[in-house]
Amino acid sequence: MSDQATPRSPLPAGARSDDLRRYCCEFIGTFSLVFFAAGAVVVDAKMGGTLGAVGPGLISGLIITVVIYAFGHVSGAHVNPALSIAAALIGHLDWRLVPGYALAQLAGSVLAGMCLLWALGDYGAMGANLPNAAIGITPLSAFLIELFLSFLLMWVVAGVGLDKRAHGPFAGVAVGAVVGIEVMLMGPVAGAAMNPARALGPYVAMGDFTHYWIYIVGPLIGMALGAYAWRYTHGGRERTG
Repeated sequence: MSDQATPRSPLPAGARSDDLRRYCCEFIGTFSLVFFAAGAVVVDAKMGGTLGAVGPGLISGLIITVVIYAFGHVSGAHVNPALSIAAALIGHLDWRLVPGYALAQLAGSVLAGMCLLWALGDYGAMGANLPNAAIGITPLSAFLIELFLSFLLMWVVAGVGLDKRAHGPFAGVAVGAVVGIEVMLMGPVAGAAMNPARALGPYVAMGDFTHYWIYIVGPLIGMALGAYAWRYTHGGRERTG
């Protein structure tokens, strides 16, 4: 036998096909999230405030729940680049999948934002997540709120979705409830995206990225901290796969 190391073979065709299915689920799931969550804000503005603060929060929570049950068993239904990175940090997503997940999520969001602009017109800042300057919320305040909301969301996602000791069938309900509560309470105040992909599409459609950094940096830091907090509080262990 030769002493030379055998070159690493490329991924088998089945694995590549599975990856594409995961990316497709993340694309459709993120498109659905942004279309309905941002769409609720656009419709509310277009219809003169008929949905109020509760409507967009309820719709955001419900669509996340639907996406989790529809796609969770295929891709994990992250629909959030910050969540995908946090999951990889604690060993619950293979790092090789992270670029594809993020690209699919961001592309789905952009398409949803442009579809809303085409279908409904330019209302309600296209559902963009924004700090409410009218009530004195500064970008720094919004960033800190976003960081905490993202921390809490990831802690719950890990606790009910990644932790196999939890009651798995109810994970979608728990995560949807947290998203709904956070958006209802803090959406009108500081945006409450908890997700760079949720924020991107509406910002593209609006054409103004002034505050987008809040909804990139806040979720990235908050979700990473939430993932490590779960590992500490729940004794979670890495399980890359």
